[in-house]
Amino acid sequence: MTAVPDTRTALAELSAAVSPARQDYLELLRSSPRALHREGGPRHLTASAVVIDAPAEHVALMWHRKGQFWVQPGGHLEEGEASFEQAARREVTEEIGLEGLERVGAGPAVLHRHTLDAAFGRCEEHWDVQYLLRAPAPAAQLPLTASAESPEVLWVPWPLIDGGPRRSSAALPEGTVADMPGKLEELADYLTGI
Repeated sequence: MTAVPDTRTALAELSAAVSPARQDYLELLRSSPRALHREGGPRHLTASAVVIDAPAEHVALMWHRKGQFWVQPGGHLEEGEASFEQAARREVTEEIGLEGLERVGAGPAVLHRHTLDAAFGRCEEHWDVQYLLRAPAPAAQLPLTASAESPEVLWVPWPLIDGGPRRSSAALPEGTVADMPGKLEELADYLTGI
């Protein structure tokens, strides 16, 4: 059995979230510290990042080999990791090849729970802690890098509608994870409120 993880950093990060689900996430981590990692059981926490380019006109997506859908980069915290933000940044580097990103906002932008199908093995439910990260340049100047985990990567246009703050998710490719349009709508509001 692995040691009980130190959850102080993770709890502080969750406390900075503005989501109505924040209290549920805090209670899960306080009552089950091992949920910080995959070994914590079938229901556990994960970290991801919605990456936008500098002018916030594009969103980076990757093809998830196991899930067979387009989604933002992210995954499990590794043994010894205690920071959702650091895990999300590591995943972004591994899965789409970007570094040097600026966090938008004081903490996680979205807290999102989703159940998983049999393709994900013993993982049944992910409580994902999602950051909004901004790249240092426009998408045209920042090529994304595919990896073994994400064989296809792309920048998707995310334009303002009639000058904003609403944005269009019409350019999302076929096969995008079903919750992405709603997440992008929530993030458009998040960007406006900062």
